[in-house]
Amino acid sequence: MIIFLLLIYVAILFGLVKIKIIKLNTFWKVSPVLYVLVLLIFLFIPMQWGAPLGTINMYQEILEVIPNVNGEVSEIVAEPLKPLKKGDTIFTIDATTYQATVDNVEAQLALAKLRLEQSSTLADKNAGSKYDVEQFESTIKQLEAQLVTAKWNLEETVVKAPADGYVTALALQKGQRVSNLPLRSWVSYVKEKRIPILWIPQIYLRHVQPGQEVEITWKLQPGRIYSATVVDVAKAIGQGQWLPTGNAPTAPNPNFPGHFPVVIKVKDDQDAPAEKLYGGAFGTAAIYTTNAKFAHIIRRVIIRMEAWMNYIKPY
Repeated sequence: MIIFLLLIYVAILFGLVKIKIIKLNTFWKVSPVLYVLVLLIFLFIPMQWGAPLGTINMYQEILEVIPNVNGEVSEIVAEPLKPLKKGDTIFTIDATTYQATVDNVEAQLALAKLRLEQSSTLADKNAGSKYDVEQFESTIKQLEAQLVTAKWNLEETVVKAPADGYVTALALQKGQRVSNLPLRSWVSYVKEKRIPILWIPQIYLRHVQPGQEVEITWKLQPGRIYSATVVDVAKAIGQGQWLPTGNAPTAPNPNFPGHFPVVIKVKDDQDAPAEKLYGGAFGTAAIYTTNAKFAHIIRRVIIRMEAWMNYIKPY
């Protein structure tokens, strides 16, 4: 943009010299340099913190689906990239042994209840021991607890979608044995919800506040400008993380000062809603703070130039 404004100034200066309105002396020869300095000091430097610009990325949560029980896969219901609702079945595990456990515990529980009834009748008639009654009552409580666990295990043989989304990279096969160990996932599940994050250098972050206006241009949607607002600024990044390793903290790298993530909410009432933006989509976004408002018009021009350049710029 500064080169563009400089070319306009040089063209005007050339025209004025050509029609002899001004005389090309030493001052006018060095005036482009002075013009650039004025632009930098009074326009472009204030614009950096009054309307900071950064790279924005559309993040999407990928959940690891790990079953709660072990067994052999009996059926795969979900299809890759096909939308699912929360609670829809992804795949099922052979429930034969789990159903047998439920039947076994239910049979023991029925017998224990019968024995409790019989021992209570005998105890009431002073023909049985109260100790037997208490023992059967304890047995029933234990079996009821076992039945709850057994039924829960049986229900968990049906692995369901944890949220609205879809399955991706489905390499699971019927007959494959799966386990509940959290060492690996058997299905990658993509949540429907997407979160746009704008990365701003910390030197330009001091005037950014929730609720401020944001304009975005995405590589995926060239020529379009999306309206959004600032939700919040993350208060910590990886460079500020102090892990409990027992090692003393090290000094940060001065050559990489770090960018802070700014959570953005894209407005829905637009011609190109955010649902058309895939996870991993990236672009450029500008935040319009309450400072240096005179420079906002230049930033708006820059962001629109970037939007049109997205037709030809691959990165």
